[in-house]
Amino acid sequence: MKYNVLVIAGTTESRQVIEKLLGENPNARILASVATELGKEMLLEYDIDVHVGRLDQDGFLALLKENPCEKIIDASHPFAKIVSETVKKVAESADISYERYERTNLQYDYEGIVHVKDVQEAITLLNELKGNVFLTTGVNTAAAYMSGVENGAERLFIRVLDNVSSLEGCAKAGYPEGHVFGKMPPFTVEDNVKLIRETEAEVLVSKDSGKTGGVDVKVEACRQTGIKMILIDRPNAL
Repeated sequence: MKYNVLVIAGTTESRQVIEKLLGENPNARILASVATELGKEMLLEYDIDVHVGRLDQDGFLALLKENPCEKIIDASHPFAKIVSETVKKVAESADISYERYERTNLQYDYEGIVHVKDVQEAITLLNELKGNVFLTTGVNTAAAYMSGVENGAERLFIRVLDNVSSLEGCAKAGYPEGHVFGKMPPFTVEDNVKLIRETEAEVLVSKDSGKTGGVDVKVEACRQTGIKMILIDRPNAL
């Protein structure tokens, strides 16, 4: 079976892409690629096929060989740079049209924001600051912060998805149980304010993942509580 489009999915934007494609052509043959079962659950309402599992370059090439596609639309997370680079190379290798669907950038008007380029720069800055830290950057970088931030076991508090892998990942990285908050988005300003006050945080760390990532809400929570915000800028678009 040949598909019209392969959508690199797992984000809210990927749902928007799929809805647009089906709106233009209800009979469009769409294959979505997601990394996890949670990503698949986001797409159950659509009449499309879904491949579940993390893929490297060879994996994507094998997927396309078994499921030929006319076009690839990359709607992966803006910080999933390795995924985008891999998919773009695969598209070029397979001579398939590639399109990157970019999440809208927001401008944040808060003087307490400090922009950094990556996790390491955030860690360096945290070691220059005092007080507790509220991390909203996810489990994938939890270990990096714990190993890099001085007195991390005392200063770092982290909110991650409320699932076994995230909670176990934080425990393995050395976060005390009372410093880990398993929650499911979306979060309100009040939700963020509550955790900032509960953790007595002096700084909140976030990736600039846009409105979909709740960054505007985090900014407002920092404004209301008067704390600093370290914002990791998005990787440059491909």
